[in-house]
Amino acid sequence: MTYRNYIFCLFILFISQIGAQNSKLDSIHKFIKFNMSQFKEIPSIAIAIVKDDNVIFKKVYGYSDVRNGIMSTTSTSYYIASTTKSFVGLLIAQLADEMLFDLNDEITKFSPIKNFKNQAIFKGVTIKDLISHTSGIGNDYLTWRYSSEGEYTTKDLINALEHKTYSLNNYKNFRYNNFGYNVIDLILSEEFNLNWKKLLDKKVFKPLNMKHTSAYLSDAENNNWNYALPYVSVNANREPHLTTTQKNDATFHAAGGIISSIDDMANWLLMNMNQGKFKGRKVFNENVITKAHAKATEGNGNFGMFNANGYSLGWTNGSFGKHEAVFHYGGFDGAASMISWLLKDNLGLVIIVNESHFGKGFSDLVGSFAYDILLGNVKSIEDYNTKTNAFKEKVESKQGFDKWDENNRAKLSWNLKYNFKNYIGTYVHPYAGKLHIKLNEKGDIIANIGISTAKASPSQNDDAMRVEFRDGRGHNIQFVRGKRGEMVAAIFGGDVYYFVE
Repeated sequence: MTYRNYIFCLFILFISQIGAQNSKLDSIHKFIKFNMSQFKEIPSIAIAIVKDDNVIFKKVYGYSDVRNGIMSTTSTSYYIASTTKSFVGLLIAQLADEMLFDLNDEITKFSPIKNFKNQAIFKGVTIKDLISHTSGIGNDYLTWRYSSEGEYTTKDLINALEHKTYSLNNYKNFRYNNFGYNVIDLILSEEFNLNWKKLLDKKVFKPLNMKHTSAYLSDAENNNWNYALPYVSVNANREPHLTTTQKNDATFHAAGGIISSIDDMANWLLMNMNQGKFKGRKVFNENVITKAHAKATEGNGNFGMFNANGYSLGWTNGSFGKHEAVFHYGGFDGAASMISWLLKDNLGLVIIVNESHFGKGFSDLVGSFAYDILLGNVKSIEDYNTKTNAFKEKVESKQGFDKWDENNRAKLSWNLKYNFKNYIGTYVHPYAGKLHIKLNEKGDIIANIGISTAKASPSQNDDAMRVEFRDGRGHNIQFVRGKRGEMVAAIFGGDVYYFVE
């Protein structure tokens, strides 16, 4: 074969490979379009696929604002929830590289913990332990106020950390939660006078040209960004409804507090997959990226479409089938996100959905199909009928149960001992915050804690009411009265909120 013929054959092979890839990407597009038409529960989905150092697929489907018919675009900002941890993990690795601290420093070395009278429970816990979920300690009040309550002062948070931290009794084995990242937030602010949100903007968002990404939700409104509103779709008509819990800046915390677009998340994925390089520029040193991605602890389990075998600094280590993977999920009311890549294949994807009950399952369905067809594991959409039908059955089952439950609850009568107005007031828990009970213009009982507001409904318990502060998850508020019938307290989530006014 002549040299010219050899070059020609390589050219033909290259063209055929491009054609094959384009055909696979077209199948992914058709797969998403078809399933979006099947599942009206999903308001919108944004997806980006990266191969080597190129974005080979980036599309958005559906609505950021269903009621007003506003379409999502590739610049629409979505709440990414716990996928935030991948950003904060890298930030901590970078700060360690800058010698602000050592990852193996004990946290008793830093404020506010070094000022606590009793530091025993914090002894032996390091910065790295906090970020890799191996601290062996927890604090439900701290994580609650950061993520779901939001009406707090720094003094409140420090007080809760000092007095309500407890041992997990797990010998510092891996246990995923938000606690470590919330403590890191306090250490950065109290010891170093640093703000993790501003640090990310300076060290990550701006260098990566992430134009519609922020750790402040208010930036979306202030800058007129197209923001994907949060929806839930478990209801009688099976269509997206705005969540009863609405995030704000105060509940954008270090374990889950970033909005980002698929344009920007593709940049984030590119940099991580290419060892700190972005568009030919070195944004982070390779050793910092390696440190952030390297497994810090063992931890087995099934995470949607992946199998996990460990955790690093803000990333889960595991596999997709036989392919080694690094990934992270995020979820909250009205939000589901997933970012991942397959190490040896240098193939990655990001998916974001603005619905929480079915968003993660839909993301896994789309994500696994995308990986499988690009890896050659399947050849057509029809090959995925079994998985598509399995997801459909889960949706039908969830919607069916919710309808059955709603019908049963509609038959309940109020078991309150007094008129609605006798329950109005503010109830306070020293660590959990405030519970507000009021009446609206229609005379309905409205309950509120922080960023969650719900219309109360009858409970089977005496002198109690049912609320859904988190959509689809109802809980009772039980009232306690004194001997003369005066209001004393309300019990919610196992905590006693004392009546104050």
